[in-house]
Amino acid sequence: MSSPRQPVRATEFYTETVLPALAQRLDQAFPEFGWRRDPRGWVATNQEFTHTRFGVRAQRVVAHGQAPRGFLIHGGESMLWTAYLNGGAVPFGEQFIRSVEDLARRAGFDPTPIRNPGPPDRRAELLETFFDACKRELVSDRGSTARSYLYGRGFPPNAIPTTGIGVVPPPVAIRQLLDRAGYTEAEQAASGILADSRWAGRICGAWRTEHGRIGTLWARTLDSDTADEAKYLYLRGASRTNLPPYGLFDMLAGTAEDRRELVLVEGVLDLHQLHAHGVKSVAALGGTAIASNTFERLHRLGIETLTLCLDNDDAGCAATIRAVEHATRVRRSPDVYVIEPDQLGSAKDPDEFVREQGTAAWHDLLENRACGITWRAKELASVARDAPIPQRRAALARAAQWLGALPPRLALEQEDALRIVANQCGYSVEAVERAFQARYWRAPHASRESTRPAPEQELTR
Repeated sequence: MSSPRQPVRATEFYTETVLPALAQRLDQAFPEFGWRRDPRGWVATNQEFTHTRFGVRAQRVVAHGQAPRGFLIHGGESMLWTAYLNGGAVPFGEQFIRSVEDLARRAGFDPTPIRNPGPPDRRAELLETFFDACKRELVSDRGSTARSYLYGRGFPPNAIPTTGIGVVPPPVAIRQLLDRAGYTEAEQAASGILADSRWAGRICGAWRTEHGRIGTLWARTLDSDTADEAKYLYLRGASRTNLPPYGLFDMLAGTAEDRRELVLVEGVLDLHQLHAHGVKSVAALGGTAIASNTFERLHRLGIETLTLCLDNDDAGCAATIRAVEHATRVRRSPDVYVIEPDQLGSAKDPDEFVREQGTAAWHDLLENRACGITWRAKELASVARDAPIPQRRAALARAAQWLGALPPRLALEQEDALRIVANQCGYSVEAVERAFQARYWRAPHASRESTRPAPEQELTR
């Protein structure tokens, strides 16, 4: 994984200084929209521009809220100011900085602070220094045991040095390194990297924010006899709650085309195994927990298709169900697909599958992935075709009630799933569609939509 190139304070300058000022002068900053104020913020008036650029009437383009991050087209998509200046693609790294510089000037500010962000973030620099040492440790003589471990897990030998994994040096070596780099004892203690003596000799990785800073570090034992709950250790005092999926930063550092499709796996080593075999569009949850806002976050970052491939066990299946449920409840989400856990065969996870079956079999899995909505509906309607009528009707009712509560944006997925569930339960599609329309669609749909926030609230949250 690459080190970040972006000044760490660019985002803070953008959100805390530029956006509030920009919100007060959108008419001057973006005159092409013909912005005028309304009770909730701004609405566009230049019909010619909005029709030519977006194919909509000007009144449908709004920028509501106290400090909107962009504008919203009613009935369509939202767009960040940074993306608007970057041809529609969310910018990262140097592109992000250039966009913020442009916005700062439009807001009436000198963009110099972006290139000269003030005093360095000593803790962030310390963590980078530490992790760089861990990566060097992997290719050193002391890293031979870890390299053998990775080779035994199916990592190609030539990929091990560049796969983004390191090995934690002994505490004495860490202290010497940080002393030479000028970090005080207090800074070393506050970083947390010396807080747990079990870290030494473990393989490790850096879990980064969307903008490349190390949010936390993980360290995995090489001992297969270690209890599951102690196999992975994380940096003390560093929460993973608000971090994006592991490895996402590396994907975002590529082109907009590179990040259109993403595979989300469970374990961090699943990601590194796939990377080592040339599969790059992958991120990891680092467990089975997945936040409900993950899907809107991924959509905002330009990811159009998300494929879930979690572990082949009960916990992985339950996590997949939760993920699909979350994706249906947010206003915006990538299209969600599922590699059904039992498609992994005897393999416990993608890591084991790829090392046993190879990348060709992995690509076959992706080709045969299922729509997440259809997969969930089939799970709810799990019943044999020759089961008694009451069981088949009850199974159909479970799936239909869930499908009936889906938002309009999932209408096509809903229809596909209903047809497959009808066949699974032993009924004709026509009969099931009639029953569905009468019993499950209108009332649940109306009730559910009435609780949703107004579209213009999205950019101001």
